[in-house]
Amino acid sequence: MNRIPTTMCGVIILIVMFAALPRLSRADDWLPVLPEDLALKDNPKQPGADAMVFYREVSVDAKPSRVENYLRIKVFTSSGVKKRADIEIPYDRSQESIENLRARTIRPDGSIVQFDGKPFDKEIVKGNGIKYLAKTFTMPDVQPGSIIEYRYREQYDPDTYQNFYWTIQSELFTRLARFSTRWDDTPGAPGFGIRTYAMPAGSNPQKVKDRYVLEVHDLPGIEEETLMPPDAALKAAVDFYYRDRSEPSQETVDQYWKRIGKSWSEGVNRFVDKKKELAAELSQDVSNSDSPDAKLRKLYARTLKIRNLDMEDSKTEKEEQVEKLKPNFNVGDVLNHNYGHGVEINYLLIGLARAAGFEAADVRVAALYSRPFFPQRQAFYDLNDELVWVRAGGKEYYLDPASRYYPFGVLPWYESAASGIRATKDGSEMIMTTPLASSDAEITRHADFTVDNDLEMNGKIQVDFSGLQGASRRLDNRDEDEAGRRKVLGDEIKQWLAVDTTFEVTSIANWDQLDAPLHVEGTFKSSSTAHGAVQRIMLPLELFQATEIGLFQSQSRVNEVDFPYPYQVSDDLVIHCPLGYKALAVPDPQKLNPGPLSYEISAVAQPDRVEIKRLLAVKGIRYPKESYPGLRNFFSKVKTDDSAPLMLQSGR
Repeated sequence: MNRIPTTMCGVIILIVMFAALPRLSRADDWLPVLPEDLALKDNPKQPGADAMVFYREVSVDAKPSRVENYLRIKVFTSSGVKKRADIEIPYDRSQESIENLRARTIRPDGSIVQFDGKPFDKEIVKGNGIKYLAKTFTMPDVQPGSIIEYRYREQYDPDTYQNFYWTIQSELFTRLARFSTRWDDTPGAPGFGIRTYAMPAGSNPQKVKDRYVLEVHDLPGIEEETLMPPDAALKAAVDFYYRDRSEPSQETVDQYWKRIGKSWSEGVNRFVDKKKELAAELSQDVSNSDSPDAKLRKLYARTLKIRNLDMEDSKTEKEEQVEKLKPNFNVGDVLNHNYGHGVEINYLLIGLARAAGFEAADVRVAALYSRPFFPQRQAFYDLNDELVWVRAGGKEYYLDPASRYYPFGVLPWYESAASGIRATKDGSEMIMTTPLASSDAEITRHADFTVDNDLEMNGKIQVDFSGLQGASRRLDNRDEDEAGRRKVLGDEIKQWLAVDTTFEVTSIANWDQLDAPLHVEGTFKSSSTAHGAVQRIMLPLELFQATEIGLFQSQSRVNEVDFPYPYQVSDDLVIHCPLGYKALAVPDPQKLNPGPLSYEISAVAQPDRVEIKRLLAVKGIRYPKESYPGLRNFFSKVKTDDSAPLMLQSGR
C-alpha cells in the first residue's frame, strides 16, 4: 500500500458509553436498554435540560482510515424532540464518505422503531455565515421520554495517511465518553504524535499497547447561546497526527516555527520566481509616478481580475476535461491562463508587489471561526487561512485577493485581528492582522416618506452597504442574477420594517465596484404605526426595527459575548407630515456611550416635516460574560429610545 502523508483532519465526534455496560463486541450490536434509563425523566446532575447523552463511543483505526461512531441520547422534553429528532452528521465529501448508517428510536414503553429512510446531503449554515455539508436524516417517532441512537462509519482514503482528532465535548451533558485510536504500525509508516487542547483536569489519553484510550465521566455540555465563541474555541479536543519523516524528534517552539515558516517561504519563492513575466505585467499595471499606496491598490485590483476557481461550483472530472483547465506551477502560468485557485492568486500579488520593490510575504492565520492559535502547541494546521502581507511606502498592509469581493484594505471578518505567522526566508514572525473598525462595516440608511391622512406611510428607502457589509453580500449572492439579488436584498430590508410593510427594490448599483458602497433603492408602503385621535398622531421615532435586542433576551449568560466584527448603522429619516399637521413635540436627543458601544438619536422639527438622525456603533467584539447585563441594558435602552413617540398635531 502506497500511502501519501497529508495534513487533512477528520472530525471525530465524541462517543459516550454507560459505565455499567460492557464494551460492544461487534460494530453492528446495539447496547441493551436499561429500565431505569427508560424511566428517567430528567438529568439528575443537570436538571432542566431537554436531553442528555447516555452513551457514545468513537473507535478510530488509522490503518484503514476509518472511524466507527455510536451515539445514544435520551430526550426529555418537547423542545428536545424538536432539536434532536433531525440528525446532522457534518463531513467533507471531498475527503470522506459516511457509511453503514443505522438508527432507531426506543419509545418510552421500550418498543423500538427502526429508521428505514435514506439520509441526504444538506448545506448547513453554522453561525456567522459559516457553511458546511452534513448527512441529514430524521429519527422516527421521537417523543418526550424516547431514546434515540445511531451508528455510522466515517471512511477516508485508506491509501492516505489521515490526521484525526477527538472532540471531547458536545452541547449536551455526557454521562460517559469512551475514545480509542489505533495507529498504523505498519513498518515504514511515519511516526505518530498527539496534542491535547482545553482538556478537563485529569482527562489525558493513556497509551495502551497499540492504541490511545480515554474515558470521561459526567462531562457538562457547552450551552449554545447567541453571539457565543466558536465551538472550536470552547471544546476540549485531542489531536492525533502523523509526523513528517524529516521532522526532528525534539524541537523548541522557536525552532519548530522557524522550520515551518522557512519551508512555507521557500514554497512561495519557487512559485513567484518568474521575474521576466512579473516585470512585463507590472509595466502594464502601474506607472512610476504612482505613490506606493496607489501602486499597491492597482496591483490588488489586477489580481481580482484573475478568474478564481475556488469561487466556482466544483466540477466533475468530465467537466474539467471539456474545459481543459491546466494546473498552475508558477505565477507565469496564472497570468497566462488568467485563472487560479485562491492561494495562487494571493501568491501572484506577492510576486507583483516584490516586482514593484515592496516587501511581501505569505501569512497564515487561525481563522476566528476556528480553534485559536497557540504557538506552544506546535501545530501548523491550526493556521487554516492564508493571506498576504506587504510593506509599501513604510506602511504595512494585510490583503486577501483570494476572498475576491473585499475592497482594498478590508479583510473578511474571520481574518481580521487574527493571530498567526508571517513566513520569511529565515523562518517566521508571530503577527496579528489589522483589526476592523466599525466604519469598515457600515450600513447607511436613508428614508424619505409621507404619512397621509389615512395614516399610511409611503416613501423611498436608500441603503448603502459599505466595506465588509457590501463584500459579504456580494460574496454570498455572487451566483444570483439581477432578479435574485433584488429578492435577497429586498427580503433583508423588509425584515427591518414593520410586519405589515411592503418593500420593492427598484435598483441596485455598484455591484462590481468593490470600493464603492453596494447601493440599494426601493419603495415601501405601510399601514402606519401611528395612532391616536384625529387631532393628534403618534409615530415611533425610528422607522427601522433594531435587531440586536433579540440577541439579548435571556436574563443570564454562560459564555462570553462575541460579535463577529465591529459595525455601525447610520440612519437619516425624513418624515413628511400629513396635510394640515405639524410636529407638536419631538423627543429629547439621546446619547449613550458605555465604552466600546455608542448610540445617539435626535429629531428636528420643520413646519411640514421631521428629520431624524440615528447612529449605532459596536466597536468591540469580545465581552466577558460579566458584561452581559450591561450589554442587555444598553440594547434595551436603544429599543426604548427608538420607540419614543413623535407627536403630530392637526392645525385645523
